[in-house]
Amino acid sequence: MRLSTRWLLAAGLAASPGCLKRSEPVVFHTLRPLSPAREGAPVAAAALEVMPVRLSEALQRSQLVITRSEGTLEISEAHRWGNGLGPDVQRVLVENLGALLGGDAVVAHPFGERVKAAWRLEVDVQRLDGRPGGVLTLRATWMLAPASGGAALLRRRSRLEEPVPDSGPEALVGAHDRILDRLSREIAAEVVALGSVQK
Repeated sequence: MRLSTRWLLAAGLAASPGCLKRSEPVVFHTLRPLSPAREGAPVAAAALEVMPVRLSEALQRSQLVITRSEGTLEISEAHRWGNGLGPDVQRVLVENLGALLGGDAVVAHPFGERVKAAWRLEVDVQRLDGRPGGVLTLRATWMLAPASGGAALLRRRSRLEEPVPDSGPEALVGAHDRILDRLSREIAAEVVALGSVQK
């Protein structure tokens, strides 16, 4: 009942001229996979399940996070992630890795059991922020572990930077696409190498 009352109060204020300033329209952004499917691409020796991506506390929000001077962060109210940053990063990693590994056995959690996934990919993102007209920075730790549990087969840390050529937020989103493509290629190379060792 409280929620309903608050909603009606907010709606009444919004309908009253002069009570509230007109807010800026909100633009929703989504990430795009960039790795194209390639004929003859090496196929992973076993199916891979991509787990939900862990984000640092600063990134656990719908708004774009923009780096300002002296390392401070600004939260953009007008530009937001349409699907949530964590789920979007997971989706793009699944699509990129599926293209790079040349097979369809790369799936998002919780569908690993359906393809009898042998490995799980876990990604922990500590930084993914940048400045339009500057640089986007990615700091992430990721590991490949047996789907059945147990110790990780390998653990890596990725430190990537991607130029953001223009001053608009769309350029910052495009830099996210490119930096995730680079991360996907790093992971795919390790998956192929691991599969070769275990054959």
